[in-house]
Amino acid sequence: MPDPGELQGDLGNLLARVALGNHAAFKQLYDSTVRCLLAIIVRLLRDPAWAEEVMQEVYVAVWNSASSYSSVKAQPMTWLMTIARNKAMDALRSTASDREYIVRPRISDEEDENSGTPDAADERGGLLARLLQAIDAERLRGCLQRLEPAQRQAIALAFYDGLTHSELAAHMRQPLGTVKAWVRRGLERLRPCLQG
Repeated sequence: MPDPGELQGDLGNLLARVALGNHAAFKQLYDSTVRCLLAIIVRLLRDPAWAEEVMQEVYVAVWNSASSYSSVKAQPMTWLMTIARNKAMDALRSTASDREYIVRPRISDEEDENSGTPDAADERGGLLARLLQAIDAERLRGCLQRLEPAQRQAIALAFYDGLTHSELAAHMRQPLGTVKAWVRRGLERLRPCLQG
């Protein structure tokens, strides 16, 4: 299992290279972080197709703002997770009314079997993609169970329900600094588990 410090250093180095416009470093950064960030976005949006759209926006933002990353302010993965969460929350706020008018055809199982038309999910890896998502979800659940209850609750409310630190403090009836510490320490404990 990789050392969490090494992993953060690797991501920090990749971000520094991305800031210089290095495409190979960007691909490495993407490959190293996409599963974790996509899991956050899917959980918030509850729509895998929409989450993939937002994921593109996340990595465009990372490419454009990598030079603003500062290791003094946040660990690399924390910075990336914050961008992902913020983009997902922006999507929820800005397009909630627009998405009500999107028409998605529903095909019954019987029609689907007889139509001979491939399912869009099958074109993207279908069963394998769903299996990998299920494995990732199970792994995340297992990693979350290793956290202290307060850390687990704070992270769940922050990343799954989209609460800010201030909202967390009010909801959990704890000082703001305490809640921030729970989230930060919880993320530090999650990282090696999710990356391992």
